[in-house]
Amino acid sequence: MLQYFFKNEYHPIFTKGYTPKPEYFCNVGADNSHLPRTMHAHENLVEILFVYEGAGIYIINQKRYTAKKGDLILYNSNVVHDEFGGSGNHLCTYCLAVSNVKLTHLEKNTIISDTYSPVVSCKDSFDDVLHLFQLIENNGKNNYASEFIVSLTTALIAKIKLIIDANAVLHQNTHSPLTQKVIQYIDHHYKENLRLPDIAAYAGVNAYYLSHCFKHDVGFSPMQYVILRRIGEAQNLLINTDLSITRIAVSVGYNNSNYFQNVFRKSFGMTPGEYRQKWVKH
Repeated sequence: MLQYFFKNEYHPIFTKGYTPKPEYFCNVGADNSHLPRTMHAHENLVEILFVYEGAGIYIINQKRYTAKKGDLILYNSNVVHDEFGGSGNHLCTYCLAVSNVKLTHLEKNTIISDTYSPVVSCKDSFDDVLHLFQLIENNGKNNYASEFIVSLTTALIAKIKLIIDANAVLHQNTHSPLTQKVIQYIDHHYKENLRLPDIAAYAGVNAYYLSHCFKHDVGFSPMQYVILRRIGEAQNLLINTDLSITRIAVSVGYNNSNYFQNVFRKSFGMTPGEYRQKWVKH
């Protein structure tokens, strides 16, 4: 018989009065990780991705990361991200979205400090994290297991906090202050009728200089970024809501549904309706 006592010191990581609420769960296998997800953000929740096989490319706040087996990808609320998929590397991921997350010393719905890279290796904790995700997946459809799922979600976040403390690396900022300012402006105003001269006027520079600097930092023009933000949020609505395509077009800044569908098809080689059908099918 082996008996031991736990340490008496208890340091809570969750702010009193907040219980994490799991919102949705997804197991994306290698057969459907190729479906495009472009720039989008989640206003009132965090997303926790776990790569349990293969590798993939992720653009987070306009910075490129390669995540491989055993890595966590942590999205705070309102963080813009773009998932390129497996690139032939058999990418398989779990994804758990959680709202009402309030860790001590961090803002609500923030799971990792901005000072750290959002991609964190689990290292020796791979099996523990995998097991927690598997338990959530296996019990998630049971209507009588909701309390168990909440407890598993809380345990997963607590485990991730330990992993961050042990393995996180400092974030490296590679964008100029001008590009950061413009990205933030577009992220808040992409639904409006934005024009390049208006963005340049806000930034206090001429349009040519802005386009040159932005493309140097990001890889494409400010107006292309506006389109990608609109289409990315449209994808989010196509997957997670039953709104009509016309309603979705208006909500992301397109008053003409036909024009929106043409832009979407040009970007991804399929219509919004086809995209929704493929995602739901998988």
